[in-house]
Amino acid sequence: MNCIDTDLAIAFLNGDLMAKEQMAGLENEGDIHATSITVFELTYTKSGMSPKREIEFQRFLSTLKILPLDKLSALLAGRIKTELLKKGEMLHPEDLFIGSICLYNDMTLVTHNIKHFNKINGLKLTDWKPNEG
Repeated sequence: MNCIDTDLAIAFLNGDLMAKEQMAGLENEGDIHATSITVFELTYTKSGMSPKREIEFQRFLSTLKILPLDKLSALLAGRIKTELLKKGEMLHPEDLFIGSICLYNDMTLVTHNIKHFNKINGLKLTDWKPNEG
C-alpha cells in the first residue's frame, strides 16, 4: 500500500498535472493514505486560503485515510533518530515521523524527496517525479 508525502499533496492541491495523474493512479489502486504529520504540514502551508480553496482543501483531506503518529510509530522514530545521530546524519522531525509511520505500517512512501527519506533503512519509496531529479 502507498502513503503520499506532503510534497505530492501540495503539488496536487496546486493543480500540478503530474501530481494529478499520480493521485489518479493511486486512487485506482485503492485508498490513498497520508500521515497525520502531512495533515499538519498541509494545514500551515495552506493557511490564508480563500473560502473556496478552504472547501477544496477540506474535501481533499476527507478523501485520505490518515495514519497517526501513535506510540509504536513514535518509538520507531526514536530508534531511527538514534541510528541517524550515531552516523552523524540529520533528518527533519516531520520527515522522521512520516517515515516512521510508513515503515511501521508497511507503506510505500510516494514522494519526490527521495534523498531525505533514503536515510531511513527499510523504508520503501516511490518517486512520483522520477524524471525531475
